[in-house]
Amino acid sequence: MIPELRNLSYERRLQRLELISLEQRRLRGQLIETFKNLNGLNNVILEGLFERPDLYVEGENVMQLASMAKLKSGRLAREITDSCLQYWGGMGFTNEVLVSRLYRDMRLVSIGGGADEVMLGIIAKTMGNLPSRGK
Repeated sequence: MIPELRNLSYERRLQRLELISLEQRRLRGQLIETFKNLNGLNNVILEGLFERPDLYVEGENVMQLASMAKLKSGRLAREITDSCLQYWGGMGFTNEVLVSRLYRDMRLVSIGGGADEVMLGIIAKTMGNLPSRGK
């Protein structure tokens, strides 16, 4: 270790060496994770719904794909707005900040048009995972 850095805190050592701070590393990690989640959602939607409209036109049931896309997008929207709100701290809950409205509005993505539980039920039904009714 460089002798003049020995008595400094880790954060101060990073500053002296002109390296990014722990807070910047954490934020970078969150942004990378969010990007990967968005990219994964984009792949599901593009591969399933938008690149294959012929499935619907030919009369195939695309309910499972649509339900999976809605479920994932709703959960991801909540996760992203929650992360943004966390970054803003208490200021995020004030009406002047856009993230406050987005946090409230994105909750409706999971509720409107069918709650998450409804989407999970549809997916399970299309996979044949629901118990059958006994007669």
